[in-house]
Order: sequence, then C-alpha cells, then structure tokens
Amino acid sequence: MAGFFTEHSSVPFVFFFLAEYSSIVLFSCITAILFLGGYQFPEIFVNNSFINIQALILGAKTCIFCFGFVIARATLPRLRYDQLIDLCWKNLLPVAIAFIILVPSVLIGFDILPN
Repeated sequence: MAGFFTEHSSVPFVFFFLAEYSSIVLFSCITAILFLGGYQFPEIFVNNSFINIQALILGAKTCIFCFGFVIARATLPRLRYDQLIDLCWKNLLPVAIAFIILVPSVLIGFDILPN
C-alpha cells in the first residue's frame, strides 16, 4: 500500500517555476518583435529559397533575449527589499532627475530641439 501515497507538495513550485519562465519567453518574444523587427531579416542575407524561415528567425531572436534574461538573473546579485529601496531612492532617482534636467538643457543649449 505504500506505493499509493504520493506527495504533491512540489506542484505549486512547479507551476510558479513554469509561469516565471514562460513569462520570460513571452517578454523575449514581444521584445524581439518590437525592437528587432520580428521575423524580418536584412535583405543582404535573404536568398530566394522555397523554405519559409520566418519562424526560425523570430525564434532565434527570442532565444537571444531569453539567453540575456537568464544570464542577467544568474550573474546579478539578488538584493533584499531594503537594499533595493535604498538603491532606487539614493542612486537611481537622483540620476533620473539629473537626466530630466540635463537632456532638455543640452537640447536648448546646442539649439537642436526637434520641430
């Protein structure tokens, strides 16, 4: 009778893990479509073959972004919430405010405002 009792305590972890990595794939695909031209490939490399390689091109671009996501998650340190809040308030917010002031000042100073 011992074979009939199965522990299912890892099922929520599996669903969480699956949802997390499927969101990485989804965001990678959306990023490849929006910023890398989707399935389009430069005309210099395209030949007149009978094989439709558009799905392979989009898949390759998506894999590049997935690789970047996984490498970033593996190499960057994991911060606690208090460290993350300190980073945002003490470092990133002053830089963002400085850029909000600097970019229009440079545009006005060099007289390169868009029409």
